[in-house]
Amino acid sequence: MARVIVDAQAARAIGKGAMIVFKKGVVRTEGDFEPGDIVEVYTRGGKFLGRGFVNPNSNIMVRLLIKDRDTPITKELFRERIRKANEYRKKVLGYDKAYRMVYGEADYLPGLIVDRFNEIASLQISSIGMEKFKLDLAEAIMEVEPEIETVFEKNTGRSRRREGLPEIERVLLGKEKYRTVIEEGKAKFIVDMRGQKTGFFLDQRENRIALEKYVKPGMRVLDVFTYTGGFAIHAAVAGAEEVVAVDKSPQAIETAKENARLNGVEDKMKFIVGSAFPVMEEMLRRGEKFDIVILDPPAFVQHEKDLQRGLRAYFNVNYAGLKLVKEGGILVTCSCSQHVDMQAFKDMVIAAGAKAGKFLRMLEPYRTQAPDHPILMASKDTEYLKCLFLYVEDMH
Repeated sequence: MARVIVDAQAARAIGKGAMIVFKKGVVRTEGDFEPGDIVEVYTRGGKFLGRGFVNPNSNIMVRLLIKDRDTPITKELFRERIRKANEYRKKVLGYDKAYRMVYGEADYLPGLIVDRFNEIASLQISSIGMEKFKLDLAEAIMEVEPEIETVFEKNTGRSRRREGLPEIERVLLGKEKYRTVIEEGKAKFIVDMRGQKTGFFLDQRENRIALEKYVKPGMRVLDVFTYTGGFAIHAAVAGAEEVVAVDKSPQAIETAKENARLNGVEDKMKFIVGSAFPVMEEMLRRGEKFDIVILDPPAFVQHEKDLQRGLRAYFNVNYAGLKLVKEGGILVTCSCSQHVDMQAFKDMVIAAGAKAGKFLRMLEPYRTQAPDHPILMASKDTEYLKCLFLYVEDMH
């Protein structure tokens, strides 16, 4: 079997539990292999570290699956790991019908994400090696959770393109079903597999539910980058008088309108199709103010080299958001950029607050992704979502 030899830093990370070997940590390779083949990983000194899928064309050179010499990489291995991941969500975390069932390397299945929405499972693969097993994976999902009737292959996006894989959206196994309705706190949401990403962002679940306790009758709320109305619907259901929801995607806004009708809050909602910056600038020119402003943008930083440019984009949107918050109001601000850590995000918000002339007080401890997106302590890559709940006052 071909070998990948890694440097001391990569070896230490694997020893602490990391499941990914980046190309920069590779010293050399030995033997012939094709993208998606199984290789063994060793230290310079010849110590065996593990076995996994290789892709020399990707920034992620090896996605490790096992760290012993004897365990074969088979459907049975995948089924057992999916079973353990699902059991953790249900028995430890208490999730039932809608949750992230598998979260990549945090569940020892790097390159695989599975989201469950009632009887539909959304399967995302970002590893050329894992792609070879996708039908086995779909079968394993349905065997582990018999209530799942459909496995939808939601294989799109940059991670697929980086691996040299085609983009595919289709029912991979089971019934031809695309839509369902899930419950989240006091709200209900339509999930459509043909929408963006998985069809619904489960990682913000606890943060959306946390918003409800700050919403009071008569409040005016602004939700920028609303997508299908996640935070906005929670605000309306919790008693806000008016909720303005902004997104540049007409398709997302149409689903958000459906969600408003589903929850009986359509009379409270105002929807705007448009890009965040010009919409917010127009609101500022009109002198509009809101009791709560929510900012949940897409990842502005896709690569480490884009960090400073991305932080400027976060600064600009947070500055505008802070100017739109009333005295004594609340800003909920988020980042899903993996390359922006919490301290950098916090520093950016502090700078935006200073420029906006605002005094900021934390209402909640630092918030992150929902626990069904577990953070593997040895892997920084599994921790990405930052969310701050801030009380906003004018500087005097």
